[in-house]
Amino acid sequence: MLKHSVCWGLDLGHSSIKAVKIARKGEVATVLGYAIEPIAVPEGGDRTDAVIAALRSLAGREEFHDTPVVASLSGRQVFSRTVNIPVINPKQVERMVELEARQQIPGDFDQVEWGYHLSPAPDGVSQDVALFAVKRELATEVMSVTRQAGINLVGISVSSLALYNFVRYDQVFPEDETIVILDVGAENTDLVCYQGDMLWMRTMGISGNALTDAFAKKFKVSVAEAETLKRQAGESAQADRILKVIEGTLIELTSEVQRSLGFYKQQNKDAKLENLVISGSTFRLPGLPEYMAERLRYTINILEDLDKVKVADGLEREHFMHDLQSLGVAMGLALQGIGFGRATVDLMPREEQFERLLRSKMWAGVAIPVALGATMWLSLGIVDGVKTENEMLLAKIKESYESNTRRQSESKSVLDQVAPKAVELKLFEPFGAQQGFHTGVSAAVLEVVQGIAHERGVIAGPPERGQPTPLQALYLRSLTIPEPDLTVKGPFRPLGTDVKVSLVVTIPQIARPGEISRLLVDRLKALPVPSSLLGLRADVRAARAANTAAEQEPRLFAAVQAQSETAGTDTYWYIDRSHTDPITGALAPLQEERRYPVMTVTIDCTLKAQETP
Repeated sequence: MLKHSVCWGLDLGHSSIKAVKIARKGEVATVLGYAIEPIAVPEGGDRTDAVIAALRSLAGREEFHDTPVVASLSGRQVFSRTVNIPVINPKQVERMVELEARQQIPGDFDQVEWGYHLSPAPDGVSQDVALFAVKRELATEVMSVTRQAGINLVGISVSSLALYNFVRYDQVFPEDETIVILDVGAENTDLVCYQGDMLWMRTMGISGNALTDAFAKKFKVSVAEAETLKRQAGESAQADRILKVIEGTLIELTSEVQRSLGFYKQQNKDAKLENLVISGSTFRLPGLPEYMAERLRYTINILEDLDKVKVADGLEREHFMHDLQSLGVAMGLALQGIGFGRATVDLMPREEQFERLLRSKMWAGVAIPVALGATMWLSLGIVDGVKTENEMLLAKIKESYESNTRRQSESKSVLDQVAPKAVELKLFEPFGAQQGFHTGVSAAVLEVVQGIAHERGVIAGPPERGQPTPLQALYLRSLTIPEPDLTVKGPFRPLGTDVKVSLVVTIPQIARPGEISRLLVDRLKALPVPSSLLGLRADVRAARAANTAAEQEPRLFAAVQAQSETAGTDTYWYIDRSHTDPITGALAPLQEERRYPVMTVTIDCTLKAQETP
């Protein structure tokens, strides 16, 4: 069973990769980060190469390094079947399950990786065994693409089990109810039912791709264009028309769900089904959750908040909750990786699991052959020979111990010499990160502007077709950063002369520009020095060299002042891809330039030159 202190869950989807990083401290799970990376397969290109490229981009940007990762396989890639066995001695369960697996799993049993999840059966006197199997070459392929991307893969699970792990751990429901989970993915739909430890699941062929095909057929566009239309449907004012386009597919989906739940209720007469949890980006289609509630007659629960899992302070909670609907599988994988998952199926190749066990239990691995050797010695009665061999082994152990002691002493001596240099070398770490002066200053300023835009949220602009146009609180028009004078001190020393950074922003008149510009000035004044630019500050360099803290947190700019505020106008492009010709009814996308009043503000920020103490 996996039980890491920190783990990434990696949901390898059809069109994107979803990743969530969760840490455990005691009995508390906390989300540290997340990301959604699109998989861009060029026309005629290789999908595997595109997946590796996406994984590399994701792992590099989110700094995966050696952090353990648990990935998933979708239901269509995995053979699954539930069998029933009597309640027997726990020590005999694994052997009986393997015998069942050999009979149930098709093909060459030695060429598959398999696992199982045990749960009590509804009759109360037997057990249900959910078997899962995947071709070894597919599990090996997952290992290969993750390793090529530099990812430390420690487990492979199943998407339906991952979703169960997340909902079961985090979402709070009455204990006497059977909870239904419906996850509509790109290539298949997973249906999961659980009550307490009892678990039942089914994979259905109807998927998000079927909805995309319906869009493509109706609007006579390519699959890629149809996928774009589907993703932008949430921004369209024609929700009813969109549902009409895909109604046939939705009827087929809900009918299949009703048939599956009808079968489940036949097997579980006392099951109380009231709550249905929906998961997947497909349910972002306008009106779809309400449509499902009306057709299925269940209370629809949207994944839009967490009950038990915490969110780290450094993570933007609002953005994370907005994307949570698509992150259920990744959440469950990460929870399994830190030991909080009820289902612990791992389809990693057995050889890899064994090698990992040996690496983590090195002394146990040594003890096993020693114990086996002792047993053979007693059974064969070769006392003298083994005694001599053991004496030689002890001599080798003693020699190795003494050698390790000498090397440890030598290493300590080297470390004592290196330690004083480490602090000095630490000063050059930001420059080794290859982030230049312009990049460091630009990133810091852009972060301030973006932060204010996010805090203020969407501002209602001029009305378009009865709806206000969404605008930001402010827009960065230009950022001017002159070349610093590095000839006096050199690139690894403080600035030789002052550097004046100038930025121009436009603020919509309806957004109270005076208040926004004052807030921007205050934020720029409080902006700390980025780690990549600490080498420009003599006081920080001196404090680090002396291994002491600076008197106060260093600020990036010595002075920040608003120079001018000018009223004017700005433009934006109004685009309506769902617009139809009022006469012919044909799709006729609009693209028009519009204007709105703004206040243009110029702000000067000074990077102060400092003398080296």
